[in-house]
Amino acid sequence: MEAKKFILDLIREGKHFYHEGNIFHADKLFVVNSVIKWVVDRAKSGEFDATQVKNYLNVVSTYLKGDVDLFWENGTLFVRQLKEATSNL
Repeated sequence: MEAKKFILDLIREGKHFYHEGNIFHADKLFVVNSVIKWVVDRAKSGEFDATQVKNYLNVVSTYLKGDVDLFWENGTLFVRQLKEATSNL
């Protein structure tokens, strides 16, 4: 249920979901939904603790900003950095 609420909130925001005529676009939301479901399942089973859940949610947020790419390959979640990290120095 948590994953569904999270995705519905993202749809309501309107940033990651749009439609052109009768075609709906939500490319990132499909990946986000699969990651959130995966994380929630692992947290419920005790495999992930609160810190790990927070780390994955931070990665999802970074993915939605466009700074990283998230993708599944053979059942393994990969994160690829798309933008260089900036320094505050």
